Amino acid sequence: MEQPIQIFNAKNIFDYIEIKHPYHPKNPAFLILRKGRVVYNENVNRIELSGNHVALIDSRRVYEILEISQDLELLLVAFSREYTEKLPLKINRLNAFVYFRNELVRHFGLEPEPFERIWKNADLLKTVLESNDASTHRDEIIRHLFSSTVYQFGDMIAQSARFTRDKISRKQEIVLQFLKNVGDSYLDEREVTYYAEKQFITSRHLSAVLKAVTGQTAGQIIAAFVMKEARAQISSTDKTLQQIAADLKFSDVYSFGHFFKKHSGEGPNVYRKRFRG
Repeated sequence: MEQPIQIFNAKNIFDYIEIKHPYHPKNPAFLILRKGRVVYNENVNRIELSGNHVALIDSRRVYEILEISQDLELLLVAFSREYTEKLPLKINRLNAFVYFRNELVRHFGLEPEPFERIWKNADLLKTVLESNDASTHRDEIIRHLFSSTVYQFGDMIAQSARFTRDKISRKQEIVLQFLKNVGDSYLDEREVTYYAEKQFITSRHLSAVLKAVTGQTAGQIIAAFVMKEARAQISSTDKTLQQIAADLKFSDVYSFGHFFKKHSGEGPNVYRKRFRG
């Protein structure tokens, strides 16, 4: 990203997002949707956003855009992780990117009044970023406006976390935590035991809860995460299959090809041909 902060709207949103295939966003972002509808997969989770919704976009996760309505009105505030690390923020004594990434739920529907506050703040930030004003304090104004956006999202997350703890069942909490843990570690850890121990429960109990709540086994969910990453790298990078197999921690390209075909019904070369002119 040329600038540490960039703001996109409905006119240029496709400069940030990609369509027709899974991909990794180049930078994390705050998505502020005032009007319209956006549906996407974030790793294995399907997320539907409509008017007065906000969401956190994590560049470590795999996204696939499924639907975008024609009547969009949105602001997307993309930022570099390095920029947030330099901000004097007081969110959980961590930089903003790490704080948001560690949360279980990262998309929210808001009431009109709090939504308008965050919209106006981001819109003002966009105006300052796009202005040619050579103000002595321009950088400080940008930093404070962006910090204000971070704090607004932080407040929403804190409120949602309290609501979530009060409203979801223990089984749902186990599933949410499992999905978060797999999203963080699936490239290095694919054993169910590892994820069970993270929650201080047995593998048998974890598997039973996952099957009851999601209809899928732990192994199926972990494989789905790996497949999302595989599809993203095959469709949106020029890496060789050998490089992708190594990235995904397969012993060789043959075992990767077997895994990919088992879970998709076609080989990785066949899948890649769809995205090559």
